[in-house]
This record gives sequence, structure tokens and C-alpha cells, in this order.
Amino acid sequence: MLRTEEGWMRLFQERGALWMHDGNPQTLRAKQSSYDGNPKRPHALLTSGQHSNGFFNSKPIIGDERLLNEASSDLVNHLLIERKRFDIDIVNRVVGPATGATLLARSIARNIELRRERSCYWASPEKKIEGLHKRMVFIDTEVLPGERILLCEDVITTGESVNLTAQAVVRAYGVIIPSHILVLVNRSGLAEVGGKKIIALIKRYMLTWIPAECPLCKQGSKAIRPKGKKEEWERLNAAY
Repeated sequence: MLRTEEGWMRLFQERGALWMHDGNPQTLRAKQSSYDGNPKRPHALLTSGQHSNGFFNSKPIIGDERLLNEASSDLVNHLLIERKRFDIDIVNRVVGPATGATLLARSIARNIELRRERSCYWASPEKKIEGLHKRMVFIDTEVLPGERILLCEDVITTGESVNLTAQAVVRAYGVIIPSHILVLVNRSGLAEVGGKKIIALIKRYMLTWIPAECPLCKQGSKAIRPKGKKEEWERLNAAY
């Protein structure tokens, strides 16, 4: 194993990929409305419009080929340790939703190739909105009928993207390996999605709220969007 969970967490924080608000990152769901954090420190405004006491941006890790390879290697190691009888020879293809897990799927597939000296393919379905419904579809990549598929994701917040990806695989007549999903960061508080256990480099439950119910806003903390904005990232991490 290249790094422990704490080692990956430090690295992600150093790379500007992971941030947690002052307070207890393991706060239980039941205490969401009474979360007690430092009101002087801003908190994260997510792309979804929700507010959160934590934030993960996979780009600084996925964009670094060396680190991505190391992360993929550790995820496969975790899988082999977790499932002592897991045979990576059964994996035909690794699939992760676009765009966050596209390069991750490719990297995990390459890692599996190196370990068994036989090809492992990858694919990445894209999200398509049809009226009020969302689904994943394979456009530039594909899954062949009968292929055994290992699912992956960069970050799990609700598990929706993984479930949509699984549905796309089934529509393509692929066979999903039912035991595990490989993930960089699990911020959901869930142990599994769709009956598949989550294997993650980092497991940190991060709370989310709709703006009207955000306890940090009520305490005077300001919500800011940190993704891709150096000055906002510095505001989140400044001394208060």
C-alpha cells in the first residue's frame, strides 16, 4: 500500500483537493441542523447549489498522471485485501461516469492490466437529461454484451451517478461485478450503493444543506464556491 487514509488525506489537502470546515467531520446525520462550526470561516457552496462543511475536487489528483496511477494502485490493493479471493482476471472492463471518473476508470484498467499481463478495457458513459429524467449513455466508449464490469467513481455524495452508470451498463448487456465500487473519496456516509460495498481511499462524511436550512449560514458563515478559484480556496483555509 502506498499511503494510508491519513496519508491520502494530507496529500489531497496539500494539492487543494480536499477541505473540511472547522468542527467534527464525522457529525451524524441526526445532528445536521445543529452543526457547530467556526462561524468566522466560510463554508463550501457546491455546484448543486447546496451548502456543505466539506469539499472535494478530484481534478488536482486526476490531472496528475503519477498521483492518479498511485491512487488507482492503492484502490486495487484495497480490493484485493478486502476480497482475499477476488480474482482480477474476471474483470473485462472498468467503467466510471464522465467526466470525473473517466481518467480514473482508464487508470484502474491499466493497473489491472499490469498485474495480470492481459488487457483490461475501460469506458465512461455521459449524463443525458431527458425532460425530468437523467440517465447515462455510452457515446464515445462502449460496453460489450457479456463483459464483466468493475464500477468506479471519483467521489460519492449521494450515489446517483453510480446508479445511473450501473443502469447504462445493464442496458448495454454488460454484467456488473456485484461486490464493490472503487472510489477516491466517499463523502456520503454510505457503506454501499446498490448493494455494492464502497472501497475508498478517503472516507469522510461531509454534511450538505439546502441554503435555507444551512446552520453555518445562520451562524454568520458565508458560503463560497471554491472549485477552480485560488482566491476562494485561500479564504477557506485562512486563519480565523
